[in-house]
Amino acid sequence: MNIYKNHIFLLLFSQILLGKNLTIHNTYDPISRELLDAEIVGNTLILPGNLQGIEFYDISDPQTPVHLDNLQIQGGGGGGNTRCYYARGTENYVYVTTHRGVAIVNISNPSNPQHSGYISGTGGNQYILENMDISGEVLTVSAHADGVFFFDISDPENPEWISTFSMQNAWAVILYNNYSYVADGETIRVLDVSTIQNPMEISFWNTGSAVKDLAIAEGLLYAALGSDGVSVYDLTNAGSPVFLSNYNTSALANRVQPFNGKCAVSDWDDVEILEWDGSQLELVGFKANGRRTMAINSSGNYIYSAEWMWLQVFEYGEIEDADIDISSWELNYPYVENGDSYTLSLDVTNNGNSALIVEDQYISNTDFQIENPLQNLSPGETQTVNITYFADAGNSSSGYLIFTNDPDEPQITVELNGN
Repeated sequence: MNIYKNHIFLLLFSQILLGKNLTIHNTYDPISRELLDAEIVGNTLILPGNLQGIEFYDISDPQTPVHLDNLQIQGGGGGGNTRCYYARGTENYVYVTTHRGVAIVNISNPSNPQHSGYISGTGGNQYILENMDISGEVLTVSAHADGVFFFDISDPENPEWISTFSMQNAWAVILYNNYSYVADGETIRVLDVSTIQNPMEISFWNTGSAVKDLAIAEGLLYAALGSDGVSVYDLTNAGSPVFLSNYNTSALANRVQPFNGKCAVSDWDDVEILEWDGSQLELVGFKANGRRTMAINSSGNYIYSAEWMWLQVFEYGEIEDADIDISSWELNYPYVENGDSYTLSLDVTNNGNSALIVEDQYISNTDFQIENPLQNLSPGETQTVNITYFADAGNSSSGYLIFTNDPDEPQITVELNGN
């Protein structure tokens, strides 16, 4: 019998400040599917979905969102409704990029949001519309090869086009003082928009990776760079930002949200919390979820994670109890010939302040074997658990179940997939 071993190590846990992490409070199953954004206007959380419309939640109690309504804009694909991508709002209105234009939604009563049409000139499937931003009475929209659009929203029900600036692949845009920062493929471009009718490019730089998102807080510009993680820049000279640091996240950084001196990252397989400490961008919080974390937002220390099919509510802060974290929610084995075996590894870490007590663990399918069962873990301790798949002609999938004293995740199930 040939035995092959492949170990997957996740070293990021050792970098987390012991005892500070993400507590899971609630998980919601919305009507909308393929959630792509999370916008907050006042006490309303807005989640656009590529399928089945837009979700509205009251977050007056930030720990426990209350579902208000699901708005489905009729007249397109996605289950007969318009596909909704990104949302930006102000006071009583939210604007949503869709495959049919920039939709205008009145949220003066968020329990009964009303779609009132599309911004003139954006409708009819003529543009591929992405992220947006609002500053004062200006809305800016990124539109890939068609550049970035600027609109006057002083009359929020009837926005008026102001100007367009050409780009090769405008993916994200953000406004800051008299500047607009645009993610144009792998390049970040800085526009002087002090005269919004005539934006002018004043600087640019290449990041070496496709820029997925931009966010600004406390004089820092954060850029989500997909497989290259997150970079942070100093905006002391806003027209010519200075690179400070990069942190290579564990998966795919697609959205960033600053909060309380830190930056939350939706990283596909996990949510990560980063902090610029004056010399480097470091990891100070982590929670693997394996649910395609697509977008993220925050209210205080509460983090809202839009996870393709789910909404999860986390809280960042001191963890007094045990806190289990795992390097992956699934182990996918390569093809193994019958009679042979293959071993994959899972890192399990206690990021809490109390001992993690393993109450039970098992795999129901005998084709998979735990080589070194998980032991109790002290705060900050990590154990690598090896699980071997013995190939035969039978069922090739199962789950590794772990039961512990972690109060918010007492049961963890790691999916195991063989031939």
